[in-house]
Amino acid sequence: MPPAISKNYSNGIKVGNFIFTAGQAALDEKGELVGANDIRKQTDQTLKNIGGILESLGATFNDVVKTTVWLKNFKDYQGMNEIYVKYFNEPRPVRACVRADLVPIFDDDLLVEIEATAAISG
Repeated sequence: MPPAISKNYSNGIKVGNFIFTAGQAALDEKGELVGANDIRKQTDQTLKNIGGILESLGATFNDVVKTTVWLKNFKDYQGMNEIYVKYFNEPRPVRACVRADLVPIFDDDLLVEIEATAAISG
């Protein structure tokens, strides 16, 4: 799991039976961007990071009930979705997908950011 981009927030937090992740990007454990300008590689790394957060807090992708996906460009929607669906079983979580300017510290190379909310059955 990569370090948080800022010390001002957590990558993930558990509140009761809920887990909330911060928006995650395609960063490796050193904080380096993976897959510059490759939406499939970035989506895969981003979801691996979310998986690490979920696991560290006692959840899996099966517990995810909602995601928000930010794309730099909607032309990448299909490529993102090809990888995204591999991580979630049916029924998949609800999802919002929006176009947005992403974290500027990676210039124009960052293509996707994803956050997740999970509910652990008690």
